[in-house]
Amino acid sequence: MTSALLWLPVILAIQTSTPATGGDLPNWLLGNWAGKGALFEQPASMSLSVCPLTGDRGLTLDYQVTGEGNPAIHFTGHADYIPDGKNRWRGRWTGSNGVDHDLTALASDDSFVATWKNAAVETGRTHYQGIAPGQLRVTDYVLRDGGRFEQFASAEYARNSACPGLTEKGQ
Repeated sequence: MTSALLWLPVILAIQTSTPATGGDLPNWLLGNWAGKGALFEQPASMSLSVCPLTGDRGLTLDYQVTGEGNPAIHFTGHADYIPDGKNRWRGRWTGSNGVDHDLTALASDDSFVATWKNAAVETGRTHYQGIAPGQLRVTDYVLRDGGRFEQFASAEYARNSACPGLTEKGQ
């Protein structure tokens, strides 16, 4: 029994440092999506593309939103996520506003929760939730003083096509 307890930290270290594989990609999230929702309490149209990086070694995400308020808001962003083991992901976000963020995320069977951080500017969270096959809800939050997250955008999306080279099956 004592020798088993001595090996436990080694076994746990091996298990927690094993990187995820292409098989760990959240297939329910893959595809090209179009949605309607709200951005800063104004109607908005959004598009989202989430596809595997070459060789299934991660995810690439492209986002576009056009707010219909006055003045109209237009924003685009790009992120690459690399699996970091046990449904954890890390990456980098680049936005059309010139602000980059470090990314960490947790994936499950029907959600992908990304935390984005730029110590000089802001910290936030985006929650991608599969609500039915081919349907997705995305909600964005920004961290405010006092440690509470405040919602600033949300949308429901429908998948309108598969990623290049992939079929709708499995997406």
